[in-house]
Amino acid sequence: MLRWNQGNICGGLFKAVFEMKALKELENLLLQESREKYPSIPEHARTVNLFGKLKAEKREKKRIEAFLNVSGHYCAIIENRGQRVDNRQTVTDIIGRQKVIGSVTFIGSGMRKGLADLKATIFGRSVDIELKRIYKKGKDRQSEDQKEEQVRVERAGGIYLIVSDFEDFYIKYLEILAIIK
Repeated sequence: MLRWNQGNICGGLFKAVFEMKALKELENLLLQESREKYPSIPEHARTVNLFGKLKAEKREKKRIEAFLNVSGHYCAIIENRGQRVDNRQTVTDIIGRQKVIGSVTFIGSGMRKGLADLKATIFGRSVDIELKRIYKKGKDRQSEDQKEEQVRVERAGGIYLIVSDFEDFYIKYLEILAIIK
């Protein structure tokens, strides 16, 4: 298993180089897909979207999904938020004053709690990927429902990954390839 000490200068340099490698690999795969899909576009006009303008968590999910899909695997982002329903109305009373009546409610998604952020199939093996970011206030943690879901996935023979970003995923992906292939 590849590990490094983030406090160590050499470890930090290794991580920086590896991060560049992971993003470069994604960029190369997306360029290759673009060439195959749109062969008539000249090389100087090709661009690659690495999802840089998205919020951090969404960006990392999109990068992982894109990487797996262009690598010939299957991956989908699981949205488990539910839906907001706005039942408010603006009414005007007899004197002409406007007032908002009603409420905003939230309808659950109907999906089981604790599902991973991404569902993937890599060489026929089911892989659930949970993104847990590292914030300034500390590390994001798994809920009890997510821990139970992890146990269910692993008991059924699937692989459950907890990653902090695309680069962390890429390292674990390479480890999985060694196990699965």
